Amino acid sequence: MDPVLVAAAKFELEPLENALQQRGCTPLTKLTGIGALNAAKRARQVADFCRGRPVVFVGTCGTFGAFTKVHLVRAQEVIWMPTCERMGFSYTVKDTAPPITLPPPPLFCRSLPERRVIGSPGVSLVGKLPESWVPEHHVENLELYSIIGEIAAQASSLAVILAVTNRIGPDAHSQWRHHFTAAAGATAEFIAPRINREQDWEK
Repeated sequence: MDPVLVAAAKFELEPLENALQQRGCTPLTKLTGIGALNAAKRARQVADFCRGRPVVFVGTCGTFGAFTKVHLVRAQEVIWMPTCERMGFSYTVKDTAPPITLPPPPLFCRSLPERRVIGSPGVSLVGKLPESWVPEHHVENLELYSIIGEIAAQASSLAVILAVTNRIGPDAHSQWRHHFTAAAGATAEFIAPRINREQDWEK
């Protein structure tokens, strides 16, 4: 069964979609829209489209650790923690935004390093984390928390692969702009050769 590719924006999908088509795979695609609010609005619609199908969610993220070049990571857990909460200026009401643990990924992407993905309504300009958290193990993505729980409940298998494009901080956006094209290319280069056989979707 052909996969569903999910991303925030079309430019994140095009290189991967083209690479898969060249290999005889015709993926279906769905866009969440950019940002947590757009993703939340489309969560049910996208999840219903993914029902019973293998899903690959791709996108970009910023790291709380050091950044030297674009590289791929795999989401293992997704939590909601806006910048203001990490800075101690607000808190989330108990049990309203529980952590989301993702199901075991398909075989083709298990070699990627696992990361905990922090969800936020906006791009963070400060990299502060709780003292006990290892910065290198945490990344930030705007859309994932709002939609991935719904998708995980419907998909036959799920891979969440993010390209790290920047370090969280005041230069986050300029770094992202410099690297987002390379990120989409790296994502396609990794995924396309690995999922051209049906058995590659096995959990």
